[in-house]
Amino acid sequence: MARSNAERPTHGFTVAAAVDAVPSARRQVAALAQNLGLPVSDETLETVELLASEVIANAVLYSGAPCDVAVTRNDERLRVEVTDTDPSLPSAVEAGPNDESGRGLLLVDALADAWGTQLEPCGKTTWFEIRPEPPSTEGLGNSSVGALSSPRTRAAAVGRTDRQARMASPANPGPSYTPATAGKQHQAA
Repeated sequence: MARSNAERPTHGFTVAAAVDAVPSARRQVAALAQNLGLPVSDETLETVELLASEVIANAVLYSGAPCDVAVTRNDERLRVEVTDTDPSLPSAVEAGPNDESGRGLLLVDALADAWGTQLEPCGKTTWFEIRPEPPSTEGLGNSSVGALSSPRTRAAAVGRTDRQARMASPANPGPSYTPATAGKQHQAA
């Protein structure tokens, strides 16, 4: 499924309809991301892997069918698209403190620069974009354990903390997040 366009390089593959295929798929997304000609730090690759894992796992779990993954350079952003056969749009659920799932879309919302969904003739495409951060040129001896090294990581940590506080607030018993179609910077692909 690999496509190539000099102005918008894209690489793709199909993921089997099995949850155990997700770890390999997320590593493949990271490997493809490195080949798009964007400067990508290790931290950005970790974020891309995490978000790809969440979106691919949702596609496999809810569609029960294989899904297609495309990794694209879109101007100066890295774009990952996951197309599955389930036409229902993803929605965030309120996860309890002991729940093992239900936080994936919160992570995507907190860490992606933009994300959304688009209905397709035979399902939907869920996508996210990340503006890559170049590898750091700072000395390795200047970092401290637990330090948040990039603006995106700091903003994401603050965003998660704010969301967690709102979710824990007794004055706000409902979900504190919005469904994918009303999230930040949603745009048609």
